[in-house]
Amino acid sequence: MNPYYHLMPAQRATQRLVDQFNADAALWRKLEPNRRLRRQARPRLSQRKLKALALVDFARHRPPQECISPACLP
Repeated sequence: MNPYYHLMPAQRATQRLVDQFNADAALWRKLEPNRRLRRQARPRLSQRKLKALALVDFARHRPPQECISPACLP
Protein backbone atom coordinates (compact mmCIF):
# COMPACT_ATOMS: atom_id res chain seq x y z
CA MET A 1 0.00 0.00 0.00
CA ASN A 2 1.39 3.36 -1.01
CA PRO A 3 -0.12 6.14 1.09
CA TYR A 4 1.45 8.78 -1.15
CA TYR A 5 -0.34 7.88 -4.38
CA HIS A 6 -1.38 11.51 -4.89
CA LEU A 7 2.24 12.73 -5.01
CA MET A 8 4.60 12.66 -7.92
CA PRO A 9 7.08 9.76 -7.70
CA ALA A 10 10.00 12.12 -7.05
CA GLN A 11 8.25 13.59 -4.00
CA ARG A 12 7.30 10.29 -2.37
CA ALA A 13 10.76 9.60 -0.96
CA THR A 14 10.92 13.13 0.41
CA GLN A 15 7.54 12.69 2.05
CA ARG A 16 8.73 9.47 3.69
CA LEU A 17 11.71 11.36 5.12
CA VAL A 18 9.43 14.10 6.44
CA ASP A 19 7.12 11.56 8.06
CA GLN A 20 10.06 9.81 9.69
CA PHE A 21 11.42 13.12 10.98
CA ASN A 22 8.02 14.06 12.42
CA ALA A 23 7.69 10.69 14.13
CA ASP A 24 11.17 11.08 15.65
CA ALA A 25 10.32 14.59 16.89
CA ALA A 26 7.11 13.33 18.49
CA LEU A 27 9.00 10.51 20.21
CA TRP A 28 11.63 12.97 21.50
CA ARG A 29 8.87 15.14 23.00
CA LYS A 30 7.20 12.07 24.50
CA LEU A 31 10.44 11.10 26.27
CA GLU A 32 10.92 14.59 27.77
CA PRO A 33 9.52 13.63 31.23
CA ASN A 34 12.11 10.84 31.46
CA ARG A 35 14.92 13.29 30.73
CA ARG A 36 13.57 15.74 33.31
CA LEU A 37 13.40 13.03 35.97
CA ARG A 38 16.92 11.89 35.13
CA ARG A 39 18.24 15.44 35.56
CA GLN A 40 16.53 15.71 38.95
CA ALA A 41 17.66 12.28 40.14
CA ARG A 42 21.28 12.75 39.04
CA PRO A 43 22.13 16.46 39.32
CA ARG A 44 25.88 15.84 39.24
CA LEU A 45 25.99 14.26 35.80
CA SER A 46 27.51 16.45 33.13
CA GLN A 47 25.45 17.78 30.24
CA ARG A 48 27.39 15.54 27.86
CA LYS A 49 26.51 12.38 29.82
CA LEU A 50 22.88 13.44 30.18
CA LYS A 51 22.68 13.97 26.42
CA ALA A 52 24.27 10.57 25.77
CA LEU A 53 21.77 8.88 28.08
CA ALA A 54 18.91 10.70 26.37
CA LEU A 55 20.12 9.52 22.96
CA VAL A 56 20.44 5.92 24.18
CA ASP A 57 16.91 6.09 25.57
CA PHE A 58 15.65 7.55 22.28
CA ALA A 59 17.36 4.81 20.26
CA ARG A 60 15.85 2.13 22.50
CA HIS A 61 12.30 3.43 21.99
CA ARG A 62 12.64 4.19 18.28
CA PRO A 63 11.31 1.59 15.86
CA PRO A 64 13.76 0.02 13.41
CA GLN A 65 14.62 2.34 10.56
CA GLU A 66 13.33 1.37 7.15
CA CYS A 67 15.41 1.60 4.04
CA ILE A 68 14.38 4.85 2.35
CA SER A 69 17.23 5.38 -0.06
CA PRO A 70 16.40 5.49 -3.78
CA ALA A 71 18.26 2.20 -4.23
CA CYS A 72 15.71 0.43 -2.01
CA LEU A 73 12.60 1.93 -3.56
CA PRO A 74 10.67 -0.16 -6.10
